[in-house]
Amino acid sequence: MDEPKKNGSGAASPSEVDLMDFESPMRDLSPFATTLLFLAAVGYALFHIFVLNFYHMDEWVFRTLHVNLGAAIGFLIYVGWKGQRKDRVHPLDFVLVIGILAAAGYIMYEHETLIMRTGVITTPLDFTFGAIGTVLTIEFARRTSGVVLPILALLFVAYVFVGPWMPGILHHQGFRTADFFSFVYSQEGIFGITTAASSRYIILFVAFAVFLQISGAGSYFMDLAFGAFGWARGGPGKVSVVSGILFGTVSGSSVANVVASGTFTIPMMRRVGYQRETAGAIEATSSTGGQLTPPIMGAGAFIMAEITGIPYTDIIVAAVLPCLLFYIAVYAHVDIDAIKSNIHGLPRSELPKLGRLVRDVFLLLPLLVLLYLLISGYSIIASGTWGLACAVVVMLRTHLEVDSRFLAIPLAAFLLLPQFGLPVNYTGTIAITLGFVTILAAGFAKSGMSGLGYGARETAKSCYKALGQTTHSSLQIVAVCACAGIIVGVLGLTGLGGRFSTLILAIAGESHFVALLFAMLISIVLGMGMPTTAAYAIAASVVAPGLQQLGVPALSAHMFVFYYAVISAITPPVAIAAFAASALSGGRPWPTSLKAVRFGIAAFIVPFLFYYYPEILLDGDFWSIVRIFVTAALGILILAYASEGWLFGLIGWPLRTLLAVIALLMILGGQYTDIIGFGLAGLVVAWRFVARRTAQGHVEAPDPQ
Repeated sequence: MDEPKKNGSGAASPSEVDLMDFESPMRDLSPFATTLLFLAAVGYALFHIFVLNFYHMDEWVFRTLHVNLGAAIGFLIYVGWKGQRKDRVHPLDFVLVIGILAAAGYIMYEHETLIMRTGVITTPLDFTFGAIGTVLTIEFARRTSGVVLPILALLFVAYVFVGPWMPGILHHQGFRTADFFSFVYSQEGIFGITTAASSRYIILFVAFAVFLQISGAGSYFMDLAFGAFGWARGGPGKVSVVSGILFGTVSGSSVANVVASGTFTIPMMRRVGYQRETAGAIEATSSTGGQLTPPIMGAGAFIMAEITGIPYTDIIVAAVLPCLLFYIAVYAHVDIDAIKSNIHGLPRSELPKLGRLVRDVFLLLPLLVLLYLLISGYSIIASGTWGLACAVVVMLRTHLEVDSRFLAIPLAAFLLLPQFGLPVNYTGTIAITLGFVTILAAGFAKSGMSGLGYGARETAKSCYKALGQTTHSSLQIVAVCACAGIIVGVLGLTGLGGRFSTLILAIAGESHFVALLFAMLISIVLGMGMPTTAAYAIAASVVAPGLQQLGVPALSAHMFVFYYAVISAITPPVAIAAFAASALSGGRPWPTSLKAVRFGIAAFIVPFLFYYYPEILLDGDFWSIVRIFVTAALGILILAYASEGWLFGLIGWPLRTLLAVIALLMILGGQYTDIIGFGLAGLVVAWRFVARRTAQGHVEAPDPQ
């Protein structure tokens, strides 16, 4: 990878940092060609919204068009290899487009008979188009996500053919080449559970996120974070923590999260005195943790629901307390680091006024409606679609520049109409209509017909732009989900997943802790250098079944591997989020990564609670949940002080070690360990407080001479 070029401040530009996400450079085509491709991208996004809401299509055909149309667009907009001209599409790429569309056409034409014969009776055309589609899917993933996942997929493909000569658990009986490609290019492989999640849910929620950002809610998020925390000790660092939550949950890319919020927060952190590496580490940790944040969890919740069969709402509810623990820890690290470095906040005069921000809270209408519908038990597609429609209403309000409090009317309709028994689609239609009518009336009263015309035109332009951006933002996730399907298919075909589970059981013996530790290491390694969605999908197929055979509940096992797949983005040696943040800050990559691990240390410990104390996943009685969460939160705070080496002043390694032991006692969750940990913590804190006051008294005491 080329070293990102630095600007005058020693940091890379956001566009250059995008390359840290391992996608190929985009082409810079003529205006006419660019417009045609953008129209294709708009059509791709509209196709998904239409099929998901209005038109029933065979599932296999829909998933095929989802992947192959996305790949065709990807081959045209991404440069294929280093040195290729960016101002034109290479003839070979047109061949790839024809090949991937031909594969889609074959499945559409033959899908009824393919359902009956896939992997059993393979015709020459089944083999031909299966092989073409598989190879081009891998190439699609290479262009959008880098080489790590494609290489892994190719290794698994190779394993299918060399397995008969492999020893031990790696041995299998072998498969005919034609049968394999027919099998993997089906709903058992590329178009399986991972693509099901990306086609049904992920692209809809990517659209929601893009529309939300363009509507002005994204800027409101950032203003809200700065207004609430920018003035505090280490203010920009705390703003980074909050913005990581807001931006990170809607993206499946930790690097994209870093760029989205780090562009604003890292320069602010540098301004108030943060070191380059510290600023980068805070942003990398916060942005990575955003993928642990409900309700979207960087698309991970959707894939988890598909794999486990656990309702999506159950997953996002269970994720709330672990996410809070993670961000409590990050916030504590940031605050302690600010104390150590004597870093103050920004002047209040430079920050957004909280009074205005409170008045504009209805700009969050799309997010509020989405959460309300999801929690009320409505379908994921209905919730996402009506949230998307609300974003268009907010977009119109932004262009007409009317009072945001008018948005309370559609919000009230969404909240009240279901109480009268109205179905969600009737409720949504009435609420959105009320929203448009109210905003248009207010706009007419303010600016007349000319103002309405301008607002309508700008809203239409914004929707057009948002649909195109939706496709571009979705391509990487579409590609990695499809490519991960190859690996999942090979695991199922060869039985390697089950044998790997047997290996985990053999290594762990009777120790569940050893099994969990082994699963943690594998999940982190699998996640290095690839997007979280792919890392989790693979770990869920390789590692989670072994944990479940040990008696770990499905939700606990999958949440466990998901956490480590996410946190691999800041774990050396391939810490892509930390490296991207260091490029933005101008800091050194490795020190940035090591600091990010320190700030995010809670994410390496909390997942063990999922098995030992499932109350942290809201599985238990109310008071047990409260006790486990409170003691774990206190333990996480104490661990932050131990990690930072600070408690009423700098502390040495003996006391840091003692604090770490106390923290683990409290995080463990047992009643006796809680009592012991709480007592020891009280004694240590009291001793350090008295020692600090005594030392200050000696310094301030007048000289008797």
